[in-house]
Amino acid sequence: MYVILGGAYNGKRNYVEIMLQKRGNVAVHDIAGEIPDITAISEKDVVVISEFETIVQAMLAQPEETVAMEIVEQLCELNKHAQVICICTDMSRGVVPLEKEVRQMRDTCGRIFQKLCKEADTVIRVWYGLPQILKGEINHG
Repeated sequence: MYVILGGAYNGKRNYVEIMLQKRGNVAVHDIAGEIPDITAISEKDVVVISEFETIVQAMLAQPEETVAMEIVEQLCELNKHAQVICICTDMSRGVVPLEKEVRQMRDTCGRIFQKLCKEADTVIRVWYGLPQILKGEINHG
């Protein structure tokens, strides 16, 4: 599993597109705001998942840790069937929101991203278009 993280509009998506071009002709499922059903994915496919905020939004009634564990478990299971690339928007450097729900969404995403970084083989931070490998290595094959 790859985790690509960085601030909003810092080049994460562009970096993933370049990375995928180097892999050649592979089936890519670009999914925003949800985790796909494993049965719809082939073993040789690549699944790019983004907009974790939308995934979390539907689960705000549950405790943060429960949501984080559930989402990470689903992604780890999916990664057993296909190559998963998570695009994570870092919201930890901004102003803490006043609204409870927005703050909870931000905190829950932070917990998810911590767990994903622990589970991932490769973690890359993209800041203003510049990639920095924080964990693992890049394998374009």
